[in-house]
Formats: sequence, C-alpha cells, structure tokens
Amino acid sequence: MTRRATGLISVLLLLAACSSGGGRGADPAAGPATTATTASAAAVATPAPVATTAAPSPTLATTTIPPTTALPPTTAPPTTPAPTAPPTTTPPIVQQQVIGHSVEGRPITAIERGTPGGTAVLVIGCIHGDEDAGMAVVDTLMTDAVPDGIDLWLVPSMNPDGQAHQVRSNAHQVDLNRNFPQGWAPLGQPGDSQYAGTGPASEPETKAIVDLVDQIRPSLTVWYHQDLNRIDVGTGRAGQIQRRYAELTGLPVAPVTGGTYTGTATQWEAAKVPKGVAFIVELGPTLDGAGAATHAEAVLTLASTG
Repeated sequence: MTRRATGLISVLLLLAACSSGGGRGADPAAGPATTATTASAAAVATPAPVATTAAPSPTLATTTIPPTTALPPTTAPPTTPAPTAPPTTTPPIVQQQVIGHSVEGRPITAIERGTPGGTAVLVIGCIHGDEDAGMAVVDTLMTDAVPDGIDLWLVPSMNPDGQAHQVRSNAHQVDLNRNFPQGWAPLGQPGDSQYAGTGPASEPETKAIVDLVDQIRPSLTVWYHQDLNRIDVGTGRAGQIQRRYAELTGLPVAPVTGGTYTGTATQWEAAKVPKGVAFIVELGPTLDGAGAATHAEAVLTLASTG
C-alpha cells in the first residue's frame, strides 16, 4: 500500500477508537482539552444565581402606654393672714375746719380731737410769726391720747403770713396780740413792733380766733410765745394753774415786762369766758422733741385735773 493510504487507515482507526471510548475525546470544535477543563471548572466555581426573597420585615411589638393617672389636685396650704397691728388707742381727729384766712389768703385751721361736747381746751401754737416753737407742742398733741371727757382744739398757727415771712406781725404789719377787742387802743404805726391796727379785731386772723372762742367757750387756753423762757403767774385760780404748769415743765415763774399790753388775747378771753383760764407760755429760743412732749403732757394734765 502506498504511504498516503496507510495514513488514511490510521486516521480511521483513531476515530473508531474515540467513538468506542464513550466520548472521552474532546469535541474537535471545542478546541484543546485544557480549555474545556478550565471552562468546566469556571462553571463549577461560579454558583448559579440564587433568587433572593426579601425576608419579611419584623413586626414591631406594639407598645401599650399605660393610661396617665391624673395627679390629685394640689391644695395650697391656707394662707396665714399677716398679723394685724393692734388698734391704736389714740383718739382720731373729730374734725378739721378752716376757721378763717390770713391777709394773704392762707388758711387758718382748727383741729378738734377727743370728746366732742366735753370740757373744751384750746391751744394756739403761734400768734407772732417769728415765735413758732409752740407748733411743735401742737404737733405732739395731734397724736397724744386725749383724756376722756376733754374736747381738745388745736390751732397750729393763727398768723400763717407772719410765719411764712418769719416776722412778728401779719401781712398788714399788725401785732395780732394788740388787736383783740378787749382793752384795744391805738398803738404805734405800721412797721412798729406793737402796731395795734386800725381798730379792734381789724385783722382777719383776729376775727377767726374771736369766732372760734365764741363757739367753743374753752375752759383752758394756752398761748405759746418766745423766747423769754418763763411764765408770768397771775392770781387766784388762774395763778394756781399757771404755777402747776411751771412745775410740770420746769419753766421759771417770772413777770413779763417791757411792752404796752393793750388789746391782748388773754385779756380779751378773760372777759369773754370769765370761768375759763387763758395764759401765755414763753418758751425759750428753741424747743426739741423732748421739750415739746413735756409741754404737751402738761397741757393734758391740766386739762384733766383743771
């Protein structure tokens, strides 16, 4: 046989052997065996995609909020009222009235305290404008307890114009303690320290006091002046009361001299209210609070013991 025929027979035998070997030979179209093996391994190594089923979301447990228990109503502790000040024993002001006006229109005021209709006691704090220390006594009497049965009348100043200008006279330059009706006489000229005015009770301030005294008819009247620091003591019952006042206050008893005493307030009042006692207290140059309290106590003592 020729070489070509021999080669062909060999190929046929090889193909027959491959067919009878159960497919152990590679598919010639697939290429070399190593390539098939690698592809096969890759196929094994790569897992088939798994269909992923999303796990159901866990159901959250239902939280049950316990019912709110209402707090019991808060009861505020009872409020303790603030302590009440004890009632004052100082008698109130019964009334305050304007009894007149000065030349310049300032009011002249009278204050009533104590027992209306009782024994009337009158205190004049100032008659000469530059002698006003007695107003401190009146201020003290505004708050002191008044003895039962005493109808206390207080006139801080009967000469508010003179006090405002710190001069002795009123705005007409009249000495009001020479202007009262009893024993009035012409005296001096305007500008003189004792000028008596144009006639008895010519001044509105004098008229205001005349009307008040006529209304209340005081059993005791104290007129404050300055600054001789003494009491000029009279006779009889009036003298006894004046001496008692001097003892209570420590003022010396001595005469008051040096003036012409016509138309004075105490002379007029003695004639107007014969059963009453009216007197002048000459204070010193100054009067402190303790001194005012001493004089106020003396007034109330005389008022209740008379």
